[in-house]
Amino acid sequence: MWPSIVLLGVLPLTLKAQQTTPPTEAEKTAESPSDPPKKEAAAGAATQEAEEDAEEKGSDNTPASVEIFIDPNAIKANANTFTPLPSPAFNPRQARDIESMAKGGAIDRDLIQKYVNKYAADLTNRSFIDGLITPNPSRNPTSAAAVGFREASTSLATPIDLAKRANNTAFLKAYTEALLGVAPKLLKNHLLARLEAAILLGKTGSPDAIDTFIAQLNDKDQTTWVKIWSARGLLNILQGSTGAYQDLPGGTTSTAKSAHALVDWLADKSLPWPAQLRALEALGALRMAADPRAQAKLEMASAAMQLLADPTVRPEVRAQAAWTLGMMRVSQANGKFNYKLVAYYGGEVAAELGERIVATYENNNALAQSYAAPLLYQIYPAFYGVDGARESGLLRMPNLGNNRVFVEQLGNLIKPVAKSAVELFKAPKGNRGKVAKDLSDKVAALKSFLDKNVPEDKEFGDKQFPLKAQIADVRAEDPKVAGAVRGK
Repeated sequence: MWPSIVLLGVLPLTLKAQQTTPPTEAEKTAESPSDPPKKEAAAGAATQEAEEDAEEKGSDNTPASVEIFIDPNAIKANANTFTPLPSPAFNPRQARDIESMAKGGAIDRDLIQKYVNKYAADLTNRSFIDGLITPNPSRNPTSAAAVGFREASTSLATPIDLAKRANNTAFLKAYTEALLGVAPKLLKNHLLARLEAAILLGKTGSPDAIDTFIAQLNDKDQTTWVKIWSARGLLNILQGSTGAYQDLPGGTTSTAKSAHALVDWLADKSLPWPAQLRALEALGALRMAADPRAQAKLEMASAAMQLLADPTVRPEVRAQAAWTLGMMRVSQANGKFNYKLVAYYGGEVAAELGERIVATYENNNALAQSYAAPLLYQIYPAFYGVDGARESGLLRMPNLGNNRVFVEQLGNLIKPVAKSAVELFKAPKGNRGKVAKDLSDKVAALKSFLDKNVPEDKEFGDKQFPLKAQIADVRAEDPKVAGAVRGK
């Protein structure tokens, strides 16, 4: 299972890793609803809480669909044959000095580098790696082989956490520089070492790691999960310590390089849907609709539109694409940003999610909630904006112009769908049928509007994006695509 990703057919919000021992950084529970499921270096099997709830309550639970993505790069990186990094002599008592520095003590850069080098070497120790991925009942559970990797992970993460709590930016910068000093070697080593390096750099939130994240996204030989955490690292920088969205240091050049890396990654047709979610989230946080050198192409916005407009793509991913487009800064210098088309497809996804909620809430409440999550946290903000992101949301975009009436009409139909979805999960069990009927009626009103108000103009940027019915007509001869268009 190590080189594969098992994806259950629900949002990661309802996924959790099965763990029986203290987690490494790569094993820890997701920090946000859009984090992909992770088990032991985020490459194993995830399970759905709804199935466990159903077993406990004896309900008729409908199993989620299961997808398996096997990353050939992870297969290569999982071979425990990489050369371990050299481990410097280190007195464990010096770890207390590092913790004191993180809390505000005088900084000793040489000691920081020595500390990082020691535990980075432990991440590549073959015995420690084997102790994590190949449990041995006869092995002493407290032996170095059994706990070495986890101790290294914890030791490398602890100074970051302490420095953040103390708001010690000077230490955090010095520590990030030390991590960057060994990162190139870790990111070419075992799968576990690569993941830990990417996650640790992402935790720092340091702009100094931007080039490293971009390099991983551009590396065709890097594993998917490292790229996921590289995108997350970019997001952490963009959100800052307060969660308010900010521009990357380096201006449009740095932003464009990051955006191009994400767009190129999204172009990979084999990408699993959690990776698509992460890439779209980071792309939206960059807020760049077009490369400054080719404004008319709307390259970044078109990459998101490609996923939003495709009925064969998972609705969770389409919802994230709508959020991404709603986050982008659009100027008159850009090409054709077709607001009506974005809103229309956003409405289409909202209707599909609403239908799925109604169809699943009785037998699989957690699955129904997973469909509500993108409706509330991606589709709704795509229209009404995101806190901490000025001029985000289609209705808050300064160049909306005469598209406002259409977008407002759709927004006013999506809002009650979202409201009814929330009420459905809050309602007493005996009253859910009535609330579900209300939700179904609101979805029907939304679909009726969509049927009667199909945009005539399908152009976006320098591309055409045909609507669902047209795609069905064009692809009807392909059973696989036709089935996807029909929602099967």
